[in-house]
Amino acid sequence: MKKFILIAAVVWSLTSCERNSKNVVVVYDTINNDTTLLKIDSIAPDKNFAGLLPCKDCDGISTFLTLHQDSSFHYTESRKGDELQDSILDKSGNYSLDSNEVAAILKLKFTDGSDMFFQIYGDTALQLLSHDKKEIKTDQNTFLKKN
Repeated sequence: MKKFILIAAVVWSLTSCERNSKNVVVVYDTINNDTTLLKIDSIAPDKNFAGLLPCKDCDGISTFLTLHQDSSFHYTESRKGDELQDSILDKSGNYSLDSNEVAAILKLKFTDGSDMFFQIYGDTALQLLSHDKKEIKTDQNTFLKKN
């Protein structure tokens, strides 16, 4: 009887532990849909975002944005697919956060007086908005993702 129980236990342990010969890992590229305020100091001193933003006259604007804890930012862009594609434009200024009932908005105030707006998606992504803080209707990417 003891042999029967021992054999049954061994057979049960071998058959219950099914091995997966296809070890597959699926990774999804997602954007956090949380539109609450961005916490600049939550993980690191600086938050870095990058992406290819839409351009009327070129193939896109390669953009890199760093937000600092002191409400300052550094913005770098370079155009793709036109005569200015090798030029890099560096800008800086201060940012502010504006939260309403619908979404949290990041306002970049450049030192030259111009503004740029982004909708905040948690601390994972920023979506470029028009100057009147509306979503831009385009087939091109409008997101900067956290690096």
